[in-house]
Amino acid sequence: MPSAQRLTLAGALALAVVWLVWPAPDGGESVTAPSAEAAPTVWETWELTPRDWPGAIEGLAWEPVSFLEGEAALGTDESGRLLYVEGGAEPAATVIADPGAVPGVVAAAANEEHLAWLESTPDESGRVLSELWIADRGESGTPGGARLLSGDTGDVVLAGGAYDLQFAEGALHWLATARSAERVTEHRSVRVDGGEVTVTEHAGAWRAAEWPWLASAGSDSLGGAELRRADDGAAVPVEAGADELALCSARWCRLIVTAADGSRIDLVHPDGTERVTVAEGFASAVAADVGLLDRFEPLEESTGELGDSQRVTLFDLAEGERYLVAPAAGETGADARHMWWSTGAGELREWHVLDLTDLA
Repeated sequence: MPSAQRLTLAGALALAVVWLVWPAPDGGESVTAPSAEAAPTVWETWELTPRDWPGAIEGLAWEPVSFLEGEAALGTDESGRLLYVEGGAEPAATVIADPGAVPGVVAAAANEEHLAWLESTPDESGRVLSELWIADRGESGTPGGARLLSGDTGDVVLAGGAYDLQFAEGALHWLATARSAERVTEHRSVRVDGGEVTVTEHAGAWRAAEWPWLASAGSDSLGGAELRRADDGAAVPVEAGADELALCSARWCRLIVTAADGSRIDLVHPDGTERVTVAEGFASAVAADVGLLDRFEPLEESTGELGDSQRVTLFDLAEGERYLVAPAAGETGADARHMWWSTGAGELREWHVLDLTDLA
């Protein structure tokens, strides 16, 4: 079996800090979002209801990773196993990857033909090693037997977004940290039918956006950011205030600054146009990726209560309007085109899912 590599947890934590909410002192002209209490609801405005999924299937508790076409989803359990979950009248969960130790499956991707995932486990010395696996999907979408695609993953870096592992141009793509004195991020890719891993180095800290874009990350995004194409190296600078942290996706950037009395989140295009304030106070972004479907920004804010203590809202960039999604929620999450939240606990836990394409 090819040698596996360490997962750089420090890199993941450095990228995760950009999810925090911070807001700009003098960000120029912006539109202020309405308060969550006064916001109309998504459900009344679009005449929708969320799709509900059981939080435990045959006693197996799970958390969503992404929602697929139809009544299917990918999720993980507390052991780090990857599950293929089928909803509907008779929900079922099938284990498709069992790394045998935590953290387990740390990223997954799907297209019509394949499912792929990165799984990470500690070796005898405590170092975390990673491998890339893939499974073919049948006509119904269900995955077949898994096969190891590569153990040459590098020291994997995760941002918790939908593009940590992604299919593009017949290959799988992910990022890793180079083992060097200088801070260098590796863009790695391998064909879905196997072969050698291609590695391209980029100086500094980067996170994956929608192919082919990379976005600067961590301290490299304080006071400005940069978008860079992984295929040809073309770069787009993003301007920001000296105390603004800029987290970018391919078409939107989140500018955040924090203060003792709360925060403000602004979204703006990389060229500086259409800047808008989407939240103020103690709100934070649900998704690591910015401006889902080039239109929506899911947000959460603690209500200070026990149990389901998050108020979940959705900012519509096209309308400049903030909508209430759930007044009381537990865990939240998002992929490239869905957002979800939980209510209840234990056997009574449920996941509620909003397909954002129904709004767009």
